[in-house]
Amino acid sequence: MKTIKPSFVDLNLNATSKKEAISLLVEHLWNEGKLSEKEYYFEAVLKREELLSTYCGYAIAIPHAESNAVKEASFVFGRTSDMAWDEEDESVQFIILLAIPSAEDGEENKHIEMMSNVATIALEEDIREKWVNATTIEEIINTFN
Repeated sequence: MKTIKPSFVDLNLNATSKKEAISLLVEHLWNEGKLSEKEYYFEAVLKREELLSTYCGYAIAIPHAESNAVKEASFVFGRTSDMAWDEEDESVQFIILLAIPSAEDGEENKHIEMMSNVATIALEEDIREKWVNATTIEEIINTFN
């Protein structure tokens, strides 16, 4: 799995809604030059979220979108205080935004592979415990290596 950059970890994501959280995480991708069109990608993530919530239990959401606006596959980690994700009162503390470039021939499974790798890590109880207790960005990065 690709190493996450320090600028892609937000230990104090200050968001009060799903839309605001996604917007703040998209900003990290934009600032690092991973997107060619910030608003286009943001709208793609929201549209994907409308189809089916990316809340996956254990206080984790993994919003994502495959888009031509993504220059390079990347992901951003955000930790927030318990925040409602959907109307069903699911509360999230960890948000991992995946940015996936539109598939080219032979790369159709990259999206699934990236989701699978992140989900496998996120669903490990000891990893989530490290996320809760992390005081530095490096501690978060180490859980993805």
